Amino acid sequence: MLGTSIVQAQSVLTGLKGGVAIANAIGRDATGSTLRFGCQGGLALRLRPYKHLGIQVEALYAQRGDNSTSYGPSLGHQLNYLTIPVVAQYHFGDIFFEGGGQYGRLLSAKPVQEQRTAIGRAAFNPQDMGFLVGFGYQDTTGLMVGWRYIGGLSNVYRRVDLAGSSQVQLRNSAMEFYLGYVVEPIKIVRGSGHFAVGTAKLVFVKTPVLLFKGVRFLLYTGPSKLVRAIRGKDRPAPTAPEVSSTTPVLPASPTPANWKRHPLQRMPLPVCWGSGPDLLLYCCRVVAVEMRNRLNTL
Repeated sequence: MLGTSIVQAQSVLTGLKGGVAIANAIGRDATGSTLRFGCQGGLALRLRPYKHLGIQVEALYAQRGDNSTSYGPSLGHQLNYLTIPVVAQYHFGDIFFEGGGQYGRLLSAKPVQEQRTAIGRAAFNPQDMGFLVGFGYQDTTGLMVGWRYIGGLSNVYRRVDLAGSSQVQLRNSAMEFYLGYVVEPIKIVRGSGHFAVGTAKLVFVKTPVLLFKGVRFLLYTGPSKLVRAIRGKDRPAPTAPEVSSTTPVLPASPTPANWKRHPLQRMPLPVCWGSGPDLLLYCCRVVAVEMRNRLNTL
């Protein structure tokens, strides 16, 4: 039975993703590094072996480096990489969290200042290893928007062994905001005849709606859910009202006030007000006493 549920939950999704990246250099000697805006984009392949868990492999073109123009400890170059991230994802409804590692291969290096002597890739490490964490939002159509932080683990510069010199310690660091679309490959084959219509709908209709949902999640839905979860933990559990073991005593029906003001209040009242013969006998006695009192006054 477990094997059947796993097979039913398995799905393969493929798609595209791209966005902007804010990069700089970090490390012990990163004192003169400044932020640099770049781009990233490529292909994504996701495997969902379980309902809430997924594994995603990507092949992306990513821009790193910094925007420094000084000759201090900084990169001063735009570094272009081919990166292959491998991430594990946890899906909770339309929200997902992810984390993993990535491997990067340096493609080219371009100096920030054109008058600076171009050193190409000679001074930089051709390989870059790093880790990543992030979260995102994905709707039922496959559109997704997310945030991801990538931290480098290897030094950007090549190791140089010179007497009396020390290695400059700089690593890549980037924050990415991306937009993507994933779909099952079988749907692409079946819908190839309507590719133009589907592409126009994706660009002009679904993408703006997804951006709105993503921004609303980042600024309102996500924080409000977190606040409600925290308040729910701090709030004491409701207690059931105590049930009294004694039988409640009903208040006695008050005697009508007009009986006390009646001139014949000294006469005994019938024991049961709902008894017909007793009430009739009582009325006859009232009439007899009233007639006797009138005759005595003549």
